[in-house]
Amino acid sequence: MTHAHIFLVVLCTTACMAACQEHAEFALTPAQQKKVDEHIFVEAPSPQNRLDVIIEDQVKLVGYDLDKTRVKAGESFTITYYLEALAEQMADNNMFVHFQGKRGNRNAWMNLDHNPVEGLLPLRKLKKGQVVKDTQKVLVKADFPSGKASIYWGLFRGNYRLKVSNVGTTKTDREGRVVVANLTVIGAKPKPKPVARAAKMSAAEGIRLDGKLDEPVWKRARWTAWWTHPSGKKTKAPKTRAKFAWDEDNLYVGVESIDDDVWGTLTKRDSNTWEQEVIELFIDADGDKKDYLELQVTPANVVFDAKFSRHRSPLGPARGWNMTGLKTAVHVDGTLNKRDDKDRRWTVEMLIPAAEVPGAKHPIDAGHSWKANLFRFDWPKAQKRQSAASFSPPIVPDFHSLDAFGTIKFQGKKPAIKLGKPGKGLIRTFKETLPKRPIPTLRPSSGPPPKSTQKTNKTQ
Repeated sequence: MTHAHIFLVVLCTTACMAACQEHAEFALTPAQQKKVDEHIFVEAPSPQNRLDVIIEDQVKLVGYDLDKTRVKAGESFTITYYLEALAEQMADNNMFVHFQGKRGNRNAWMNLDHNPVEGLLPLRKLKKGQVVKDTQKVLVKADFPSGKASIYWGLFRGNYRLKVSNVGTTKTDREGRVVVANLTVIGAKPKPKPVARAAKMSAAEGIRLDGKLDEPVWKRARWTAWWTHPSGKKTKAPKTRAKFAWDEDNLYVGVESIDDDVWGTLTKRDSNTWEQEVIELFIDADGDKKDYLELQVTPANVVFDAKFSRHRSPLGPARGWNMTGLKTAVHVDGTLNKRDDKDRRWTVEMLIPAAEVPGAKHPIDAGHSWKANLFRFDWPKAQKRQSAASFSPPIVPDFHSLDAFGTIKFQGKKPAIKLGKPGKGLIRTFKETLPKRPIPTLRPSSGPPPKSTQKTNKTQ
């Protein structure tokens, strides 16, 4: 692009921005104008909750009314704001309102931005000293999770968020939003986290790590359900599933990935494996949300292993840790890195020493369990970007979401059926199976009845 072209672009952009400063005013109907007039006061009514928050030299949030402090997901609450204009000439400010629960959870967030009086009264039309009563009815999303949620309020102008000059009787959060009110949301019960069951391997059995998952213990182990999209929505996810086995020293992990384009060009340990195709395993064995592991294996059997001291602690030190005794193998049902043919699948096999897993009991025993999660990144040639699948969907855009981990449960071997003596074990005599009631005494028969009284069933 030439300098002349750049100049024209800048000139056009500047002209557009200037044009945006002029507002296309719209005429209100008599009924709309009446509604606006009914909501403007010279003196502020007495709100239920006084705040006196001042935003620069523009607006004072005098206070608010709230009809309830507990609300069910899928139901409504009503909040009324009382706003006083402070400037002689009001700037073109817009009001933002956020209803937010736990940070990072997409379902626990609602954008409620609006202009006062059902959008009929832009703030720039207020005159100094006028107070507007702005009522907003909020329908809480049906999938809003249970817990505390807050109403955050503030003003913005273009890309600039106006600063709070005086917090009054409330406070602001780390983003500079005014915390107006807190509510308790009674949401739908969250879906239970998945549980995978690891099959116990007997002393006589063994696993040859070759990625094929064809040993007897693997045939006995149960597959997880096909993994789903990390968002928890019904978005298509690459077909992936896993199974698990164990002995007293190790957890064995087998993952099957259906894939018609298997590839991976990285060669060095602890590369950025998540940028290509990869299987990821997170382990927070005791669920304490610290000292958790991230283990990754690519189709080329390149390993990434890291130990985080807390949620997303610095990557450098975490990546510098290597797991002693970790073993991995990959089997490709197709051709690795031949992008113009059709592959079928690739399978990963991992041996994870329990002694190297923070918070894990060692030796492993039946009944133990670990908190864990697994993900897969797939990137076929025809796609512009990666797609992903997860064992336990984190819902939020964070694969390190420790609250979302599922469980790997270590099962014991099914007890063999033991044959015992009559009355002592599983075998019972015919006499023991008879109902416990008196058996009538049978008298000797006096012989067959006379022929004249015998019945016959003949076909005529």
